[in-house]
Amino acid sequence: MSDVRADDTASDLEVEALRGRAGSGSLAILLAWRARERPHHWFLSVEEDLGFSFAELAASAQSMAQALRAAGVGRGRRVLVRVGNDERFLPAITAVWLVRGAAVPMHPAASMNDVTRVVASMDVAAVIADPDDEPAHRVDVPVIDVPRLAHGPVTDGSDQLDVPSDVQGDAPALILLTSGSTGLPKGVVLTHDNAWSNLRATVSAFRSDTEPARLPSDEKPPNLLANPLSHTAGIVRLLFALYVGRSLVLMRKFDPVVAQRIIETRGIDNLTINPSMLRMLLDGLPRGVTLGKVRYVSSGTAPLTPALREEFEDRFNVPVLQAYGQTEAFGGIAIESVRDVLEGRRRPGSVGKPLPGVELRLLDSAGRQVEPGMSGEIAVRSASATSGYVADDSPQVVEDGWLRTGDLGRLDEEGYLYITGRLKNVIICGGFNVSPDEVEAALEEDPNVVEAVVISVPDERLGELPVAVIMGSGDPESVRESAATRLAPYKRPRSVIVVDDFPRVPNGKIDRAAVRRDALARLGLAEAVQ
Repeated sequence: MSDVRADDTASDLEVEALRGRAGSGSLAILLAWRARERPHHWFLSVEEDLGFSFAELAASAQSMAQALRAAGVGRGRRVLVRVGNDERFLPAITAVWLVRGAAVPMHPAASMNDVTRVVASMDVAAVIADPDDEPAHRVDVPVIDVPRLAHGPVTDGSDQLDVPSDVQGDAPALILLTSGSTGLPKGVVLTHDNAWSNLRATVSAFRSDTEPARLPSDEKPPNLLANPLSHTAGIVRLLFALYVGRSLVLMRKFDPVVAQRIIETRGIDNLTINPSMLRMLLDGLPRGVTLGKVRYVSSGTAPLTPALREEFEDRFNVPVLQAYGQTEAFGGIAIESVRDVLEGRRRPGSVGKPLPGVELRLLDSAGRQVEPGMSGEIAVRSASATSGYVADDSPQVVEDGWLRTGDLGRLDEEGYLYITGRLKNVIICGGFNVSPDEVEAALEEDPNVVEAVVISVPDERLGELPVAVIMGSGDPESVRESAATRLAPYKRPRSVIVVDDFPRVPNGKIDRAAVRRDALARLGLAEAVQ
């Protein structure tokens, strides 16, 4: 899977003209540029299949764009993209940009109810989906059927994309659905400029030159992409790979055995996954199995407990970098430095410093900035941050250029960020604030606890009580007693429920709303759920 013909490369003038446009305007320029630079170079492989070239992907994007135009989709219209982690996703979103529209990615496992509500509430003009996607075909908008791509030479020039030059940077490019598992999904509006800013900031964490680079002449190992492409982390990594010219191996769904085999056979040298995937690698791989040439792992999208991080590092002898981000900020906000972690310089509990171009403030309940070392709500200002949600009646998320994240944290004197909890998840027990993240971390220090979720249950006297739901082999009372040694009395779970497994949303994160519903039912409090 490498460059195979000397005539793959277009003239330097043509390639440089397209490269010069990468950084502003339509994001479609990324695939157009790569398809002109080296059309037969493989870019994207699905697990252990043969890789698809830039030319094949660009030709597919051209075909989908023609179908969208035929369906009457044009400037500013929204298109629901319901394809999974395979070769169709990049051409699909590129096709939407070619017709000057905005892509609304949705995981294909999302229910018929979700499809109906999103199409109606977000004024979706068309859907791109698999021919066998039944929910997609039951809505009253045009559906563009896209079967899996077949390999073959592109000889008709259809890989030469005509990227519109009249797309402004502030035009919506993506509308990302928040991962809430109850209520109507909110659509986070992200513009082309938001994405370009994010790409430059991400590159700056690794090198001083943030301009998009030409494809390297020497073959580098691909990156492994295990996050769903319908979620922020997956899309950001896909665009980043295009921007820096690094090939990708996509996983349809994370499986630890398949992941380890890909790591070995493809020479993967780094991983970007979430804590649930860390846990799956620990539980799913026999002891003695290594992660090959992987030098470090980046963990994001959910809190990483110290116990899980320590267990993973001890088992695989690979450091785990913490990262912090949010869909509304288009991904990364802060990340630990690769160099610092590899050289043994680490701030325990910190998620690192803000990415270049990202400003942070910690605010109290009155919106006033707190002093270093004090906890407050994290507010972010960056060129990557959203301007708001699709629905007009959605709450304002940006005030005077500052995005209120709803997360709690603190900054030390040197600017390192520590996440301390979630504002909306705080349990108020007898007037005291209890952070579920803190209690979960304390519970997972118990070797008999694999994973823990802390929920609130109503209480007439104290308002709310913390209750723990755990996976593991521990006796409930012994787990409570163990956690009690690490927590103040008001933070201690009042009861512990043991389950075999947790329900999860498509990106592997625990479906906390479902956990809470089940726990309340077990406690005989199901009728208290609103």
